Amino acid sequence: MAVLAASMKSVNSGLRPLDERRDLSSVADLIEMCFSDAMDPEGRRYIRELRLNARTAGFWQVLGAFAEPNMMAYAGYVWEEGDHLVGNISLFPFQTQGRRCFLIANVAVHPDFRGRGIGRALTSAGINYARGQNVHAVWLQVRDDNGPAVHIYQSLGFQERARRTTWQVRGEHSVYRLAATNGVKIVPRTVAHWPQQQEWLKRLYPRELSWHLPVDWKALEPGFSGKLYRLLNFNFPRNWVIERAGALQGVLTWQRSLGHTDNLWLATPVNVDEIALRELLADTRRQIPTHRIARLNFPAANASTALLEAGYEVGNTLLWMEYPLRV
Repeated sequence: MAVLAASMKSVNSGLRPLDERRDLSSVADLIEMCFSDAMDPEGRRYIRELRLNARTAGFWQVLGAFAEPNMMAYAGYVWEEGDHLVGNISLFPFQTQGRRCFLIANVAVHPDFRGRGIGRALTSAGINYARGQNVHAVWLQVRDDNGPAVHIYQSLGFQERARRTTWQVRGEHSVYRLAATNGVKIVPRTVAHWPQQQEWLKRLYPRELSWHLPVDWKALEPGFSGKLYRLLNFNFPRNWVIERAGALQGVLTWQRSLGHTDNLWLATPVNVDEIALRELLADTRRQIPTHRIARLNFPAANASTALLEAGYEVGNTLLWMEYPLRV
């Protein structure tokens, strides 16, 4: 197959705003091609939804005319060469701690056109658009092993705020249960554990980063109000507590999702007891579904020894980067 760049015409080339009525299908094709090797079931579902939106874009544009004028809408930019769409950037509005922000996502450039500054131009356009919307900041996520992209974002003024690793595991009934030693034991969670668990969770899943995660804080609460909430919302997470000599060392929560993967939330102190945590992580694999994948989003490099020894696998590590617009 001939290189795409060789067939391009020089006319009608360059940056322009996304047109949802005619671009979404091509954007889906581009994203799928650029990220197919790393695309998980959730990513493939997103591509299907994008294609569905492409077929109904006209309807949603008409509906959008009746939206509140102060609502932030989905936005994006594309790069064209001739009649071909070869670059894309998406901007998604969100709020965190009462601050209006944009998330840059789906930065994709066709392989035949990389190294020409298209990714930089798309990102700059996204920043300028956000600046005109009077938001506090622009955020993005990028894989830590994508050096060229990280360099571009740093040179544009993005600052690294956090590194998060996604771990994944399947339940396994035949997992060897590690022998409890030195007073280490797994016990049911009680109301007395919640204040410490909540404090650890807030540190490990800060609101400025966890807005995109399906953390239902109310569903995690013990006691009558939490039980009533779970019953009304049909949300029934399970909790396991690890103690050493009576001292709380960690809490693991499993939560079923409607998607392809379930969610795990891990609460630990700053100084992690790796042996105790390994016990918790290995033993709970015997009690979670074996036919589904469970994922844990956690600060990079934290508790990695215990996670690996318990059979967890690294999915990817993402850098959270911020471009501040307002103090």
